[in-house]
Amino acid sequence: MLADYQKLCQKSGSYVDIPMENATFEEYYKVGFSFIIWLVIVVNSHSNYGNVQAQCIFSDEEWAANIEILKTGLPTNFRFTGSKSNASKILDLMKKNYFPSMSNVQDDNGVKIPPPEPLPWYPNNFGWQYLATRSQIRNHEGIKKFHEFLMAETDCGNVSRQEAVSMIPPLFLGAQPGHYVLDMCAAPGSKTAQLIEAVTSNDELLPTNKTGGLVVANDADYKRAYMLVKQSKRLQCPNLVVTNHEAQFFPYIYFKSKEESSSAEERILQFDRILCDVPCCGDGTLRKNRAIWKNWHQTNGNTLNKLQLAILIRAIHFLKVGGRVVYSTCTFNPVENEAVVAAALNLCGDAVALRDVSDQLPGLKRRPGISSWKVMDPDGKLHDKIETVDAKYQHKKVFTDCFAPENAAELNLNRCMRIVPTDQDTGAFFVAVFEKVKPFGGLDDKIVAKESGVTEKRKVDGVEDPAENDPKRAHIDCEETDVDKPAKTAAWVGKGEEPFIFVSEDNKEVAEIVKFYGINSTFPKDQFVVRSENESYKSLYFVSLSVKKLLNAKNSSKLKIVNTGVRTFTKTSQYGGQKDAFLYRLTSEGLSTIAPFLSSKRVIEIDRADVQKLLEKEYPLLTEMTPAFQNKIASFEAGSFVAKYTPDENADAGSLHEQVPLPAMRASVSVSLLVPKEERKSLQSRIFGAHFEYEKGLDKDRKNEKEDNNSAEDGKDDVDTTENAVDE
Repeated sequence: MLADYQKLCQKSGSYVDIPMENATFEEYYKVGFSFIIWLVIVVNSHSNYGNVQAQCIFSDEEWAANIEILKTGLPTNFRFTGSKSNASKILDLMKKNYFPSMSNVQDDNGVKIPPPEPLPWYPNNFGWQYLATRSQIRNHEGIKKFHEFLMAETDCGNVSRQEAVSMIPPLFLGAQPGHYVLDMCAAPGSKTAQLIEAVTSNDELLPTNKTGGLVVANDADYKRAYMLVKQSKRLQCPNLVVTNHEAQFFPYIYFKSKEESSSAEERILQFDRILCDVPCCGDGTLRKNRAIWKNWHQTNGNTLNKLQLAILIRAIHFLKVGGRVVYSTCTFNPVENEAVVAAALNLCGDAVALRDVSDQLPGLKRRPGISSWKVMDPDGKLHDKIETVDAKYQHKKVFTDCFAPENAAELNLNRCMRIVPTDQDTGAFFVAVFEKVKPFGGLDDKIVAKESGVTEKRKVDGVEDPAENDPKRAHIDCEETDVDKPAKTAAWVGKGEEPFIFVSEDNKEVAEIVKFYGINSTFPKDQFVVRSENESYKSLYFVSLSVKKLLNAKNSSKLKIVNTGVRTFTKTSQYGGQKDAFLYRLTSEGLSTIAPFLSSKRVIEIDRADVQKLLEKEYPLLTEMTPAFQNKIASFEAGSFVAKYTPDENADAGSLHEQVPLPAMRASVSVSLLVPKEERKSLQSRIFGAHFEYEKGLDKDRKNEKEDNNSAEDGKDDVDTTENAVDE
């Protein structure tokens, strides 16, 4: 349903030719209310609202202002990622190196463009807003260096270009190190990246991390799920699993059978935090998705309500008691916002509570949720209750849960938050924060039944779980009495996907890798996984203990896993100059995981001249490197090694501020960096503050260039991530 709507938007003709108007959209939010409802709002808000819109969100004047700002583009937003210490250093460098040259920038009309400013609500000033358009950032001479800085730091994972309102839901979720977190509708992945940072703290990405956190990023669209892989790979997180499920049918996972464990909590996968950023009509994104002006229709929100409620209820099933769910959308529409929240509260009864988080993010301007709204049928008529809707639309185009329930005023819906464009020059967003205070749902039923012999149902009359009786739900919820895995050595086998197989600690090839690279004994070799049942495999992936536990779960094959693990070692091409090289080379994405466990056996430090030569030429001869470099690797066998570069504060003009390990390859007469083209450009900018062409040559075997220089495997990681895709 949502996919069809998005395709419709994409087929709407020339993007710039779409008129920014929609009479039905404006009427839906603008039509005046009765005097009685107006009086209630004025009394409760202690302000003079004048005429009030049909959805009680704005005054006439405010709605007019929002319509105007919706016709303008969004500011550029970005945030600094990773650990607090690293983000602080990058932030300081940005101010020091780039702000001075941006102090007098003007647009084509002579209007001054001020330097970027911090978002007043983002913690530690790590979120920023820049009023320049993307075109100006790319092309304006005064901003060009800053643009290169943003691109380079984005490529290496230090910066995320992300719409401001998209940053908000993960902040309210409050994920902590060690938490199990589920992102139910995760693509394109910017919010997932925030969750990964919170769960791992990014200071503790090493496999010895005792917290055992887990992030499951799920999306219903297979291609968008692969976009998640591309996005999250920058963070090199062994705690991440990317899955491909309809969120309302995410399967129950059982770590152990009843016979194997008497503790239901040890047997069943549940989460500490769950983000439900659900599919919606998207009218809060009109500033960047102009096609919605043409294709917006009230039926979209009405029909999505049922799906949104099903996803939220499924999340509550998976949530641990004491855990938190954040429900969010990018729409103004109360049918997709407060209506879903109200239905969930009534369905779950006293098992969940809507939390007041008004004291969090104090710099964020937000509007309280509403408890009265109207629903528009396909003919454009507004209704307060379903009984007045034409029978042909009831329960087909308009549903009971679209309407405000009779007890709406008792549900504390004012604790919901609506972010509107005019308040802080953003898109529109809606956020509601739930806490699970008592058992609810199928997983909790199993725990309660196990402990007390009683299964407790919590439901208010007239409200039903929209997917409770779905046969698909029944199939994925059942707990098999027999092990669900095929009788193979694989930990996980999925339909149409290569299996995940854990490599034994005494595996011959792993032993050779440990010996060749001097990996110390503290490295957990039993957390290597491969994607082939053949004795010889292309790559070794490293996963956290939490991911290993999930892959080894009794019925893990019910999970449609798209990707997990950090690719740490991969086979060399065994062609050309690498013909006699050691069989497995280091990868750029896995280096940060393995580097702390490497001895000095295959690690050297290089100077500025050497790193410049490696960036200038694809395969420089050993004789072109400095004498010190040649001496350090003279005794090296052919194969990969680690070259550490420490930035020179006096000479380097880029943003690099700490030592960086680089994967390199020593061939018979040459040396090369094992980094993809995009990362090479990023390094040029971060070290030298400039881009320059690099010379290809020497290695005549070009057919394996993609395998050796790209971190993608089998082409699956080569996902297009345009700026629109990344910037949620």
